[in-house]
Amino acid sequence: MTGLPPLRALHYFYQAALHSSFSVAAARLHVTHSAISHQVRQLESWMGKPLFVRASGRVKLTSHGERLLLSCQKAFNELAATSEGIRNGLRHQLNIACAPSFLAQWLIPRLGGFYQRHPEIDVQFQGIMDVDQLRSEHADVLIMSYEQQPDEDVDATLVTADYIGPLCAPRFANGFKQAADLASLPILHADTRRQAWSEWAALYGAESQEHSGKHFDNLTLGIQAARNGLGVIMAPRLLVRKELEDGSLIAPLGFVRAARATWMMTKQSRRDDVEIALFRHWLGEELLQQ
Repeated sequence: MTGLPPLRALHYFYQAALHSSFSVAAARLHVTHSAISHQVRQLESWMGKPLFVRASGRVKLTSHGERLLLSCQKAFNELAATSEGIRNGLRHQLNIACAPSFLAQWLIPRLGGFYQRHPEIDVQFQGIMDVDQLRSEHADVLIMSYEQQPDEDVDATLVTADYIGPLCAPRFANGFKQAADLASLPILHADTRRQAWSEWAALYGAESQEHSGKHFDNLTLGIQAARNGLGVIMAPRLLVRKELEDGSLIAPLGFVRAARATWMMTKQSRRDDVEIALFRHWLGEELLQQ
């Protein structure tokens, strides 16, 4: 037995449940009443649970039937929307895969401008960052820091070279003048960027701080902790421009260029898809304003 019951039985059940009537379902599907009954019985046998209570020629959903109806509504509505989009050659939804830190620190604060310009495009986000997501079209756009330009089947637009540096609240300014001072300061780590301190130390020529300090699940939490005076976090300049401008974070040692860059990637064959092209153009304009 597979994890999915017969699709015809689900379709017939959905119509019967939606209208609380086998007769109405039969009329809408242009089949006989007995065909509806047969498919519903087959589905109930597959489930091992009754889906309808039958009494005096009327049908009423059981609690299991109500659960299945909600699931069918969601699934069939999504199938209808996707099928309509494919049939019309339109893609009004844009799926973007990116790191939660990039999403929270850079993209979301600016995304209102994109929505305002293109209200017809529904932008969705996912946290899985893998080039294969583009190849399988589970993501339309991938934004991530990458050490080299991707393969030829992936179109890559450079967002920015990556510059990284240690950041802290202004309260640490007097005690943080050089790299050696880090030994006496509370160090913060983002578990999504475990090599950040060792990467910076190699570039800056300093001692790595990777084995000490407090850990946070992601960089966004680490940045917020640093803003609130809990310690020093290693982060890309791109993600802390606002904090640097408003003075809630300072970079006493500045930033060094990392051996990687942030790219906007998409499948090469989809480079000129309307939604992707519009997003790329908007992204470029936002970066020029920095």
